[in-house]
Amino acid sequence: MDKDSVKSVSPTGVDLAGARTVVAVAQHMQELREAATHLQSIFDTRERGYFTPSEDEQVAHLWVSYHGSRSALLEIVQVIRQEVGKASREQIGEFVLAYAATLTLVDAARSLRDLFGKNDLVRRKLNEAFDDFRISAGSFDRIQLSLTDPGNALQIQQANHFYEQNRDYIEQLATEDETLDAVVDVIHGRRDATAIGKRKYLRARVRELGRATRDRVLLGSLSKALYAIQELGGRAVSHLSTSPDHVPSLPPEIAQQVLELLRPGDVLVTRKEHAITNYFLPGYWPHVAMYVGDSEVVESMKDGVLEREMDSPFGNDSVAIIRPILDEETIQMAIKRARSHVGKPYDFDFDFTRADRLVCTEVVYRSYEGLAGMAFPLVRRAGRETVSAEDLLQLAMQQKYFDVVAVFCCEHSDELLHGDAMYEVLRETMGLADETGMTSPETK
Repeated sequence: MDKDSVKSVSPTGVDLAGARTVVAVAQHMQELREAATHLQSIFDTRERGYFTPSEDEQVAHLWVSYHGSRSALLEIVQVIRQEVGKASREQIGEFVLAYAATLTLVDAARSLRDLFGKNDLVRRKLNEAFDDFRISAGSFDRIQLSLTDPGNALQIQQANHFYEQNRDYIEQLATEDETLDAVVDVIHGRRDATAIGKRKYLRARVRELGRATRDRVLLGSLSKALYAIQELGGRAVSHLSTSPDHVPSLPPEIAQQVLELLRPGDVLVTRKEHAITNYFLPGYWPHVAMYVGDSEVVESMKDGVLEREMDSPFGNDSVAIIRPILDEETIQMAIKRARSHVGKPYDFDFDFTRADRLVCTEVVYRSYEGLAGMAFPLVRRAGRETVSAEDLLQLAMQQKYFDVVAVFCCEHSDELLHGDAMYEVLRETMGLADETGMTSPETK
């Protein structure tokens, strides 16, 4: 695999990871729309007045999957917002990527409104709190109200105007750049989502408020359009992140200590402070990567399962290392399994029954499950059997299949912790009682 491709850009400056994410999420949003349309057609909710337990699970799963997809798009807009400075012709790729992400967000939100906006029972369900995934009460209404926010509407209008003025130029670039071409296809499939007349907009705004109570010209308009998208992204993430401009990273001395400790097969459990991705993943510790040796990990992120350099897991604020209790030969088998999944897309549907697309913990699950008797207990969340990052940590704290090696938690210490101090921080961050089997082996 060409590892350089993980962080590179296309000839027109489109971030490859971001493009893969936007194309995958756009497709997944379409699948969610089709599933939601099907559910709407079979739910007799208006007459019956309630959901059956299986219907309740289906609605919850769709809603959590939607939030995961939405968070991935918001994160792309946020990153562009952080990294793009003064607009230039070379940044047309960043605009196209952010514009495609924004259109996909708007299209999905309007589809939800069209399907369920007038169905009080479904709307109440989608406004419930989903505590396991940190989705707060009233999220459906907040998303719908953002569609008719005057500031958002103006910013989208500015971005639409810039794209239309420079459409020929962008499409000419796309004929020479297949990555840009794929992103432009996403835009073409969703531009109608933002075509709304003033009268329709005003009606929608009143309804939602009631429910809630090429050169100089090109550069000038690119600057305005980028600002519009960036500002829109800032508004959208403001309630998801307390610090949208925060750049997560381990302190260099901690990263060096971790690298010296790591052995092939180890699992890094990580956390980014203030991250949008914390918003829909269960637990304080939401993410994992599998170390495969030679300063590389196999990791599933929103752009898919890739073999990445250590700056990926080290681009976090906190990290825990857990180590499989296995012999070297078995660990090498697990690493071979992990590498077999490289190239697969991320699974925004969190479906552990399929192996053609994987979430981060599923890489670990499918690498180790069945080896030397390993059998991971799956936990049902939002209608799916899953393994979370904290499920893996709890197994390690009980010395079942894994051991905990070390922990660095930026909120609790400026040192890499071991022994009792390590276990104390894990119990506190995970909200666990001081239970038997969750103390340092040295104190037993």
